[in-house]
Amino acid sequence: MRISLSLVVWTLALGIAALDTDHGAGVRRDSDTGHAAKIRIQESEHTLDIHSPIDNRQASLDKALKVLQQYQQSSKNYNIPGRYESQLKTYRDISTFFPKVARQYVQGAARVFSSVFGLTDRTEARYASHRNLQPKGVKQAIQTVRKLAERGHEESLFALAEIEMYGKFGSAMELDLAFKHYQQLADISGNATAQYMLGLFYAVGLGSTEQQNSMSLLYTTLSAIQGYIPAEATLAFKHLSGIGVPVSCNKALGYYQSVARKAIQYYNSGPVMGRHMPNYRARLSDDNGGAYGVRTGPYSIHKVVDRKSFDELLLYHQQNALKGDVKASMTLVDLFYHGHRFAPRNFALALKYLRQVKTHLFTQQGELRKGLVQSEVNTGAQAAGMYGIMCLRGEGQPVDTAAALKWLNIGAKMGHGVSYNALGVMYQAGIEVPPNRERAIELFKLAAERRHQGGQVNFALAIIDAMPDIAHENLRKAAEKGHILAHYHLAELYSGVAELFSGATGAEMQCRMAVASYKFVAEYGDWLHSPIPSAATAYQQGRLDAATLGYMQAAEMGYGVGQLNAAQLLETAARRNAKSGAETAGQIGNGNVDAAGRNAKGNVEDGQATAVASLWSLFKTREAHVRQTLAYWTRAANQDMPDARVKQGDHYFYGLGVEQSSEKAAAAYTIAAEVDANGLAMWNLGWMYEHGIGVQRDFFLAKRWYDKSIEVNDGGKLANYASLARLCVKYVWAWLSGDDVGESPLFFAPRPVTQEEEERAQAEAGAGADGREGQVRNINHYEGDNYVPDDWEHGAGALDTEDMDVDEESPEEDESLSGNLFFIALFLAAGWMFLPFR
Repeated sequence: MRISLSLVVWTLALGIAALDTDHGAGVRRDSDTGHAAKIRIQESEHTLDIHSPIDNRQASLDKALKVLQQYQQSSKNYNIPGRYESQLKTYRDISTFFPKVARQYVQGAARVFSSVFGLTDRTEARYASHRNLQPKGVKQAIQTVRKLAERGHEESLFALAEIEMYGKFGSAMELDLAFKHYQQLADISGNATAQYMLGLFYAVGLGSTEQQNSMSLLYTTLSAIQGYIPAEATLAFKHLSGIGVPVSCNKALGYYQSVARKAIQYYNSGPVMGRHMPNYRARLSDDNGGAYGVRTGPYSIHKVVDRKSFDELLLYHQQNALKGDVKASMTLVDLFYHGHRFAPRNFALALKYLRQVKTHLFTQQGELRKGLVQSEVNTGAQAAGMYGIMCLRGEGQPVDTAAALKWLNIGAKMGHGVSYNALGVMYQAGIEVPPNRERAIELFKLAAERRHQGGQVNFALAIIDAMPDIAHENLRKAAEKGHILAHYHLAELYSGVAELFSGATGAEMQCRMAVASYKFVAEYGDWLHSPIPSAATAYQQGRLDAATLGYMQAAEMGYGVGQLNAAQLLETAARRNAKSGAETAGQIGNGNVDAAGRNAKGNVEDGQATAVASLWSLFKTREAHVRQTLAYWTRAANQDMPDARVKQGDHYFYGLGVEQSSEKAAAAYTIAAEVDANGLAMWNLGWMYEHGIGVQRDFFLAKRWYDKSIEVNDGGKLANYASLARLCVKYVWAWLSGDDVGESPLFFAPRPVTQEEEERAQAEAGAGADGREGQVRNINHYEGDNYVPDDWEHGAGALDTEDMDVDEESPEEDESLSGNLFFIALFLAAGWMFLPFR
């Protein structure tokens, strides 16, 4: 691909002048549902003059976009039934549990059963059927945009490329055409968004584009020079991870610093005490039983509530609130104030329930009513502080600083940390009171002593010159809780030290600490640049192709959740293609069905074919698809995403997208087992030691890993017991055959553990625990200054410790004779099932 001279000259000029192209052909990424809603649009609105002067062309484009936006708004609330239940469900092949001679018959029976009872996923087919309902007016508007783009109108080029890239407004996804129009726009004007998108195409090899790291780096750099945030985040992650470039902490630091500073600038541009943090990011695996469809370990799934349970829980609390239950009302206040994926933030409703609490607990003069128990007094302190903050910030009502001062003083008298911090902000800024720095510091200190993150940050910033050690300690504590300002100011401190002592011992460590904190700010303060919300919306609507593209963009920008979700969606496409898409893939190759799943007549093909074709056509070849899937599993594993390391091991074990290597698979499983306590990885290691695949055959280590898998994963007990039974028989057979099986019996006497082995195991366990604790702390999502634990994801009542990531005392390993005889009896009873595996 040649790059025109005009591209280089224009881009350099933009870089020198630091122009902001987002105001020209700006980014319009409003997510389209693709549902052809029943709207009526007068054809007169689409009679647009595209041959008029430039000003009239812009007017024509504006009219066309207005029509498309009306269509989008009318269809945005369309929801495909069952979108959470059926998108990524893992249906296991039960035929593997039967002898080889019977498997083909079992598979045939399973296919018939699935088709009769409707177990196959029809989500994409349902969505595809609605594409054909695209109104005539919408088609005319898109045609207008296309004609304007053909005449070289820049904003029309951008709008058309976006429609083709994401399949907006019910249109088919056309990646190659999108690439062509992004290229044309980049050549004409050096548009930063177009350059970034070209970099994405080359980075992953989308459509017919060949993967070229050099071209990706070129276009992404040209975009980043103009200050385009997604490009800066992408380059930062490339330099941090060494993707197509040498690893360079200093270069990663520069790009992450730029993104983080823009995020903090936007954070501070909001109301007093900053903007609310972006909402919940869903891991698709959490909604679908994990990456394997089952819980594989303590970190594999975050227990989340489904929509039905959420609605029932919401109704329960609302009914109790109507009866005057203060605790239920306060729970609803927290829900609507912070927001939830099933209940967007709603300050009006939060204020409604908060006033109910205030009326129940306080008199009109602001005094606590008599006869309250201690729990109600504590709730009163929380209610006073929250009401004062909502008055101060103008949330759900106009700003009322006098009322804010009154209620924050009430909360502060009751020892409420949030009230101390907010009152300190008012004294610091002179809001409704004369500025008083000493009083503000005193209030910040009181808030910090009550472990309020905002108070810790404000106290640290107030005393950082006089008492830097105490300030640093408070910032560190707030950062551990996920406070974005704490991470930012720590990053500023670390980066300053790294720059001051560049090249000296310890400078690299300071650089990495700064990068880690800047990266946190860039990813959790992503109001301006995150592709995740639009990807999540597309996924909920059943548009797996658009969702995958969005998560791939997030993955290239370094989001761990983006890498995890992109890998899972890509793997889902590969699995479906292997099971039922071979015929469809052949039709696409022969030209009978296009990439959007349409036949020669232009109709969308029904069933699984559409789902497979739309996702499978993101890449030129199957090898590129599988290779990119492995890349995302690997990157997600490096960021401690659940089950990702096991998936990486699977790719090496089966040779998917990489040269087959049982040794590398065993290494990946070992990391997942020792660091993540993944029960499936432990079972895999037990199986590999049992058969001597990828590792030296060792019956004792096989039994040890099977036993550990039982301890950490209750759901896999049956499989582990069956494996132990088989291991027992194999051990006896090997012993009778004269093979070396060790010095002591496998089941009737434990293998002696040397002191060196015990000390090494303890050291590794300690390191793994410390590492895991730090990893969990670093990825905790900050929910704002008034954050409380979200019981909505756990159900009503106390949290179930069985589903929480807490360490519990492991039961003593049962080595009793009766238990081992059970294993033998189990094997003898079902031995015919294991004969084919020998």
